[in-house]
Amino acid sequence: MILTVFEISVLITKWVIYLSVAAVIGGTLMQYLIKGQPNLGISVAKYTGLGAVLGLIAVSINYFAQVGGFAENGLMGIFDAQMHAFLWPTQVGQTVLWRLIGFGLMLVASSLLFHKNRYIKTFSAVLAILSCLLIAVTFTFIGHSTELGLLAQGLILIHVLIIGSWIGAFYPLWKLCSTDDNIVIKNVMDTFGRLGIVIVILVLLSGMGMVWMLFDSPTELFSSDYGIAVTIKLCLVAIILLIAAWHKLVLVPKLTIANPSLAKQKLQKSIGLEALIAVLILATTAVLSSVLGPMSLG
Repeated sequence: MILTVFEISVLITKWVIYLSVAAVIGGTLMQYLIKGQPNLGISVAKYTGLGAVLGLIAVSINYFAQVGGFAENGLMGIFDAQMHAFLWPTQVGQTVLWRLIGFGLMLVASSLLFHKNRYIKTFSAVLAILSCLLIAVTFTFIGHSTELGLLAQGLILIHVLIIGSWIGAFYPLWKLCSTDDNIVIKNVMDTFGRLGIVIVILVLLSGMGMVWMLFDSPTELFSSDYGIAVTIKLCLVAIILLIAAWHKLVLVPKLTIANPSLAKQKLQKSIGLEALIAVLILATTAVLSSVLGPMSLG
């Protein structure tokens, strides 16, 4: 399969969009888990702000790349007025519009989060939550789930919110390990670990539900390009779950006992590895949603 420049652009920007979504959703969650850590809170606010900026850029480039691809008129095709007029009223255009609004709201929210006025801070928190919901809902506008009905769209919405909360929390957790107070690190990791149990259950249920709806037979997981890509993604998810269990059962308990400094270093490196695998999972997801498609949908 040879991809055009526009198709490659769509693929890469979609990957960046997924990374941005994870940053804004996971960063918003972590702001509530690290209350009382103002320096870390500022870092996480910058993280969500950067995610919002990257999201705005990636969504815009992704849209123009789609226009250029449909126009089939070389690079100047991205300015094709007829193709813009055709695409903008469709679900493609609506998705772009609401994602731009969602990332824009998050950019405003992250800039107001540490305002001295508590009403403005509350307003910022409401904006951040609204932004996360808006962005997550846009994933039900397009993609394979739209052909499978409301149940599939509901599963996608839950999947995006949960995966975003999980993957997007890795950077704040990694940054948390740079603080000197191991008790704070342990408390946050314990809280995140308890949330993680719920996250894992919802990820598995929503993921299994989508696999069940997208495949006619389990053999397609190994006999089609789409199935092989899904299998690779599932293997990466399994690895990341094992690492999370290693944190909860082994590394986190060691933070407040013998040689806590070494345990903290190991935990930070391990979270970094988790983040790297998460980046690969999102890259695989971008391929699944851009280049490949399930046999059940033709």
